[in-house]
Formats: sequence, structure tokens, C-alpha cells
Amino acid sequence: MSPDLAAQGHAMSRQHSITSTESFRQQLLRAERWRLAILLACFVVILATIVARRAFGGGVMQENDVFLPEVLVFVIGIALVCFGLIDASRRLARGQPMPRWRVNLGLSIDLGVPYAVLLILHFNSASDPFVTLSPPALLIVPIVIMLSVLRLRPLFSLTTGVIAAIAYWVLVYDTLRRGGVTHTMLPMLASYGLLLLCAGAAASLVSHFVRRYIQGATEEALTAERQARALKEIERDLDIAQEIQRGLLPSEPPEHPAFDIAAIARSATKAGGDYYDWQPLPNGQLVVAIADVTGHGIGPALVMAVCRAYARATAPTSTGPDELLKRLNSLIVDDVKGQRFVTMAVAVLNPDGAIDLVSAGHGPTFLYRAASREVRSFGGDALPLGIMHDEDFGPINRLSLDKGDVLVLLTDGYLERFNSKNEKYGMERLTRLVAQNSARKADDIVHAIDRAVESFASGAPQGDDMTLVVIQRR
Repeated sequence: MSPDLAAQGHAMSRQHSITSTESFRQQLLRAERWRLAILLACFVVILATIVARRAFGGGVMQENDVFLPEVLVFVIGIALVCFGLIDASRRLARGQPMPRWRVNLGLSIDLGVPYAVLLILHFNSASDPFVTLSPPALLIVPIVIMLSVLRLRPLFSLTTGVIAAIAYWVLVYDTLRRGGVTHTMLPMLASYGLLLLCAGAAASLVSHFVRRYIQGATEEALTAERQARALKEIERDLDIAQEIQRGLLPSEPPEHPAFDIAAIARSATKAGGDYYDWQPLPNGQLVVAIADVTGHGIGPALVMAVCRAYARATAPTSTGPDELLKRLNSLIVDDVKGQRFVTMAVAVLNPDGAIDLVSAGHGPTFLYRAASREVRSFGGDALPLGIMHDEDFGPINRLSLDKGDVLVLLTDGYLERFNSKNEKYGMERLTRLVAQNSARKADDIVHAIDRAVESFASGAPQGDDMTLVVIQRR
């Protein structure tokens, strides 16, 4: 099959699928209700006109053979249109399509009422035959043709115009045959039928363009609906990922004789790339880790989960934080293949109050000394995880903490938190903040730092994940 034919087939299939949708059928039924309501108004107005002509002594309407049948025709027509209007409303409420026989019956009623009136005048009226070919009821015919546009079927509109023109020409021919009009009047009478034919063609074109517009609007609505459903599914998956990720974080602070420890994690999206963890070792040591995977979202969250699993499996058999990072790096390089990297700091807490700290590109880290009331900050050593095989990590920073000393590990989301004025929180503010709150308990320090940074942001969107771990010497 040629590309053009394939494209044409695809377009026809798509068009058919759109017109078969519930949304498109609903649009058809709404249009049908409007069409019937307008037609009902026209029938009521013409019936009122007939009654008024009878009341004010109109010549033709004084003939009972004309007046009574015309009133009966319009009363029946009004009743049938009311029934159609009720049926269309019920089908719209129930989501049922309009059957084809109802459409064909509607055409019979639409044209049957005005032409029944013409036939009554044609055969029963003693008035001028020319007058019987141009009564007020004839004005309904162009309205019927125009309203056929609302059926959104171009061929149906054209058929309505053709039938209306042929029916009128038949009446003209019969009038001419009976000698009711002269040949000189024939062009004028025939031209009215021609105008009905043109009206049908015009209605067909308008119906075609309206149908295409509604098809396009319906397709856009369906696409938006599909996208909304897909987005809702993604949101649901993200909610699940968020719950899983929260479950991976420690639910309670660890028990340690020398240190008070607390932490908090705040993701920029439902799933983040930061994590913290602590794990007691058989020898009485406690491993505390904090990590930041590049980016945020599902991808970094998956890398984070893998990194945590590797760290938990590797920590008990590692001789120190440097070896732990080296073994982690080998595993992560094979997994991420250079697509992402992970900054990580590992602190091994000893029962005597000493901390062995190694960083894989992770920093800054803050150390508050209670004796001097000074805050020291130092950056990350070595490369992040996931970049190079056989990378060595070190040196090991052996920190001896005295009572009241505080070690603060955090990800750069806190430092790079911006406010509405595009000002960054930065090192200087955070250093002061650590010093001002160092006398509190670890959990209070964590929440004081978090609240202060969020207050600074003043509701500005969070651009990166934020994770904070505080280790305080008892």
C-alpha cells in the first residue's frame, strides 16, 4: 500500500472512531434538541398565524376545507415534534444514540407538515392558484433545510434540499397542467424550487464544516481526557513511589550511647533523589549515611533505592567508610552507566564519641564546636559515586566530638533554596543558623533549620530535594 493510501485509510479510520464515540453522539443529540426546539417554535408561530388570519377575516382561512385540515396538520406536527424533543432529551440523559429510523422519520415530519399544507391549499382552495403556491407555510421549508445542518450529516442536508425542490416543482407542474398559471409565470415559480435546491447544497457545505469542527473539538477533548487519565495514573504511581520511598527512610531515631541523632527529608516532587539512613553494626558502631542523586523524580528515586539497598548489604562486611564507598561505587557504576551520579557522605559513629567521616563529592558538612562556639565547614572529597571504576575514597576524617558538639550533614537543596526575590539561602545564613540552634536537642535543631529555610523561601517553589541529618554529642 502506498503511503498516501495508508495515510488516507488512517484518517478515515480515525474519523470513524471519533464519530462513534460517546462524546460525538452526545453532541449530535444536543444539536437535535436545538433543531427540534426551533422547528417547534416555527410550527407554533405558523399555527398562530393561521388562527389569526381566520379571526381577522382572511379570505383563504374562511374556507373550512382549508382551515380545519391545516390546523389539524400543524397540531399533529407539533405533537410529533414535542415527542421527538422529549425522546432526544431522554436519549441524551441515558447516553443512548439516535437510531437512523428516527432521523428518517424526522425528515418526513419536517417536510411533510409544510407540504401537506400546500397540498390542502392546492386541492381545496378556490383562491388564485398562484397564491396557493406561496402561502406562509412555505416559508418553513427553507428553515427546515437550514436546521438540517444541526443533524451534522452533509448528505442528509443535500437530500432535504433536493426533496423540497422536487416536491415544489411537482406542485408547480400540476398547477401549470391544470391551467392555474401561465407559462410566463413558470420561470419565477421554478426559480423558487431552484433556490430550495441551492439552500440544500449550502446547508450541506455548512453541515460538512460544522461536522469537521465538532470532530476536531471532540478529538481534542478525547485526547485531553486520555492525557488526564494518563496523568492521573502517573500521579497514582508517584503516590505509590512516594509511599515506598517514605517506607525506606528510618521511622525512628537510632539508639546510641554517645550521640543524639535526628533527620528530615523534603522532596521537591513526590519522589526524590535524596536519602538518609542509619544502620547499627555488630561491633557496636552505627553507620549514618546521606546521599544526593542528581535530579529529582522517578529516575533518581530508583537510583536512590538501589543505592540504599547496596549500602545496607555492604556496610556490615566493610572495614571502614572508605571501603564501603569504594564497593558501592563499583556496583553503581555498572548500574547507572554514566547516566547519573551520587554524592554521598558516610559517618561511622563509635561508642566513645569519635566519628569516622568520608565523603564522595558530598558537601558541605558543618561541625559546631561547643567549647569555642565556632562552626567549621568542609566540602566533599573525591568524586561522586557512579563516575569511574576503581575510584579510591578518602581520606577518612576522624572527628572527636565533645559534649554539645554538633555535626550537620545536608544536601545542597537547603543551601540553594531560593525565595521569591531569587535570593539563595547560602552558606553564611546556614552557618549562623547552626550556631544559633546548637544548644537544642538534635530533633529541635533539625526542625529549626528546616523552618528557617522554608520561612526564607516565603512559599517560592522548591527546586531541589532537601535532606538534613544532625548528629549531636550527648
